Amino acid sequence: FDTPVPYHSFTEYWNPEVNQSFADEAWDTLETDPVAVALHDDFAKQVGLAGSTRFPWDTERSVYYLKGYHDLHCLKLIRKAIVAYQHGEEFRLSVDHIFHCLDGLRQDIMCTADDTPMPAPVEHKVGDGQIRRCRDWNKMAAWATRPDQNACHRFDDYREATNTLELFAFCPEGSPYYSIMKSYFEYHGHKDPYAMDDKEDLRTW
Repeated sequence: FDTPVPYHSFTEYWNPEVNQSFADEAWDTLETDPVAVALHDDFAKQVGLAGSTRFPWDTERSVYYLKGYHDLHCLKLIRKAIVAYQHGEEFRLSVDHIFHCLDGLRQDIMCTADDTPMPAPVEHKVGDGQIRRCRDWNKMAAWATRPDQNACHRFDDYREATNTLELFAFCPEGSPYYSIMKSYFEYHGHKDPYAMDDKEDLRTW
């Protein structure tokens, strides 16, 4: 926690005095693809990580999901559902996914136990301008997208993937995993990553 960052009551992600479409665009452009990283077995053992799903393009690596990106994905999903409800639009989602996200955020808030004192000189602007000590998000992004750890992962925050291997089909040409990924899909072909599972509990909100 070595990066000073001011807290703001109003931001580009929410401001009641600005058209909501600008906030919608800001939220939609928040990148969450680096949520998945491919970590080598030696590193995982060194830092005490439990075993995880094997990375499809390297048998000595497994896929892990970074908590910060996962939380951001959850916030985007919850907000999308609220906005759809606000405008009377349909939004199909797994209700369990929403509840999972809410409880995950609860656990993270209580784990962090942020005790930053927030001044309240003006109503509804508690803590506005307060400097906090944060971690550098850009450093995490750089670590997650390092070529050997980049899991070639892309996904739609607002849809439930059913053919999850397809989410790891985006290795750039400079990736050490590009050749094996390319060969696999040339032989097996691609599937729709979001093909609907009829048994999945989806509800229209």
